[in-house]
Amino acid sequence: MDFWNLVPLRWQDLIDILLLSFLFYRILLLIKGTRTIPMLMGMIILLVLYLVARFFQLDATGLLMDNLANSLVLVLVVLFQADIRNALAQFGLITLFRDNRAQQQDVAERVLAACRTMARRKIGALVVFEKEVGLRNFTDRGNPINGLVSESLLLSIFHPTSPLHDGAVILSRKGDLVAAKCILPVSMNQNLSTMLGTRHRAALGLTEETDAVVLIVSEERKEISLGFQGQLMRESEADLKQMLFSLLSGKTTSIKTKKSTAEEDILLDDSFSISRTGESSPNSAATS
Repeated sequence: MDFWNLVPLRWQDLIDILLLSFLFYRILLLIKGTRTIPMLMGMIILLVLYLVARFFQLDATGLLMDNLANSLVLVLVVLFQADIRNALAQFGLITLFRDNRAQQQDVAERVLAACRTMARRKIGALVVFEKEVGLRNFTDRGNPINGLVSESLLLSIFHPTSPLHDGAVILSRKGDLVAAKCILPVSMNQNLSTMLGTRHRAALGLTEETDAVVLIVSEERKEISLGFQGQLMRESEADLKQMLFSLLSGKTTSIKTKKSTAEEDILLDDSFSISRTGESSPNSAATS
């Protein structure tokens, strides 16, 4: 039996499938790292309950579900208004066709300048660059800033006397500084060296879960490292700068580290944050 004769497929159908696949892919990227996924799971559970009530003819439950369904659109708009607004901005014509490479490079230059200054002054720091995967799950738990990136702002945030210095700052895809004092997940990779500091483990933890790019400033070694896809890069300043630009622009999708930049070469440069009870927290990043 000829499959193609059984299921006739036009070239328009192929385009239709590709467009829908791209649309769902973009939606998944937008909602990943936000509170949308848990809400969607709750709605799926309600849908299953509705189908069960219909199948077993549970009149009272079915009536309740029918009333909920009548206001479903309004509920969706209220619950996901922020995510809908962000999605429309991402799919907007201006965002799609604007070449913001120059803006990205300018922001990266300012961040690198601040990191170089902090390295000289032995100030630790974590700076996260958001890419395709949303980081709302982390920014929502931090302190909102929503300002333009500048060297002076980063220096003031990460100064040891600042109440915001403990944690990471997260930059949006547009280059805005969204939030500070953000707690990142520490990598649970058992193959990492025991000498690897918490700050670097936090960078690895986030880059293992997302496509974010992270700059790490070591307060002990006075060095700047770059984290991406669960790997660390610590090479010359020129190489680091070029790699950062390439990753943010999409020209490069992976990093290759030399033997001298392996995790075991990065000494323990920071400690776990100490809570008010005096206990250390092994599940979140600390950058005291």
